[in-house]
Amino acid sequence: MDSTRRIWIVVLTLVAVVAPAIPGSGDARGGKYSGTVVAVDQAAGTIVVEGMGPWRIKEGVTQVERRTIGVMPSTEFVRLKRATGPAPSGWVGDFVETALPGWQVKPGDWVIVTLEPDGKRPTAVKIDVWEPSEG
Repeated sequence: MDSTRRIWIVVLTLVAVVAPAIPGSGDARGGKYSGTVVAVDQAAGTIVVEGMGPWRIKEGVTQVERRTIGVMPSTEFVRLKRATGPAPSGWVGDFVETALPGWQVKPGDWVIVTLEPDGKRPTAVKIDVWEPSEG
């Protein structure tokens, strides 16, 4: 294989690996979104999460983004907590998931929301509520 062909293979491989990680290159409404819950409206079936992504700076100030996310009856709620010893995974201090009843989320909670596009707004498939460890 000549060196020109090798270079092209390396370049194309890098583009294929790096491109999905570039902000705006994928569906901005799918994937995961994390931040602080600022509003919960069970009657409307929504939560509002304020986070830093995508990263934007305006006049030297980091901009936060608020996303209104739909919550369906099928949305899974999970509490994340660090294990004090070995977790079920075998790793000391790994996160351990425990199921939460629906809508056990409140303003001020830090969450990781797994999203799927659903028409006009993203819909939560899973909401991980992080519980900080006392230290």
